[in-house]
Amino acid sequence: MRARLVSLVAVVCVLAGAGTASAAAPAKVPASTLPGAAAFEGPVWRVAANGIPIGYRQFGHGPDLLLVTGDTAPMSLWMPYMLRPLAQHFRVTIFDNRGVGYTGDDPKVKLSVPLMARDTAALIDALHLRRPTVAGWSMGGEIALTMAALHIGTVGRIVTSGGDAGSRHTIPPPPGLITELANPDNYTAALQLLFPDTAAGKTAQQQFVSGFLTVPQETVSQTTLNRQARAETDFLKTSLVWNRLSRIRVPALITNGALDPGVPVANARRLAQKIKGAKLSVYAGAAHGMMFQDAQRFATQVAKFARG
Repeated sequence: MRARLVSLVAVVCVLAGAGTASAAAPAKVPASTLPGAAAFEGPVWRVAANGIPIGYRQFGHGPDLLLVTGDTAPMSLWMPYMLRPLAQHFRVTIFDNRGVGYTGDDPKVKLSVPLMARDTAALIDALHLRRPTVAGWSMGGEIALTMAALHIGTVGRIVTSGGDAGSRHTIPPPPGLITELANPDNYTAALQLLFPDTAAGKTAQQQFVSGFLTVPQETVSQTTLNRQARAETDFLKTSLVWNRLSRIRVPALITNGALDPGVPVANARRLAQKIKGAKLSVYAGAAHGMMFQDAQRFATQVAKFARG
């Protein structure tokens, strides 16, 4: 997600020993259960995967669904009102990408979307998830596409929301947007990306902000903001994933907000045309935060897709 909201409410996250975790069983992070409406998500657990400790939460019942957040967004940004409908259909796993919140990083290693795809595959392996549906939002969608296109890990199905595949075939975001969103204080740009300036968009924005302020948000350093911004910029320039989209052999659902100013809907249409058998779903009246604006519809659609 290219939204920069994480500094509104900050909490101290547990990152002691980052990068030194052993291949031990998952360990519970003390006092990490969220309050109020988010309590059903349970505590944070940490497990060693791909050389770093990865923080995650797991809740719900059913087949496995792994949610991948976008550019520098912590898992705390998944709003409870969006997660609860999904938990009625799936055992949901949410986690922090490299360098975000409860997950460690190695600053000596260049950050890239393929590296985060390997992190995600390693987490799937560490948690023994059974051919999960991997649903990625924004850069998380790019991570899902990378996993499927490069055959990284065991993925059952993929869902993208506002994701791209890079190359000259991708319509880039407006000039300067990625840099603007790397500023943790630029709330206006973030909200304009997420929700359209319509009556429905304003209602969805109010619900999101209200939920955001009640969920303690994890910290994201400026170093990580900059590293992930560079990773996103680099990804959009390369043809690595785009050239291999035709090799994707798992079912794919491509979703996008019709009014997304950061990821034009034409990109989703091109993805759906390039991936054999892919399904396309455009959310009319929604922007980059489509799964927040139409949470129940999104959950129902993903559940139906996962059932095949």
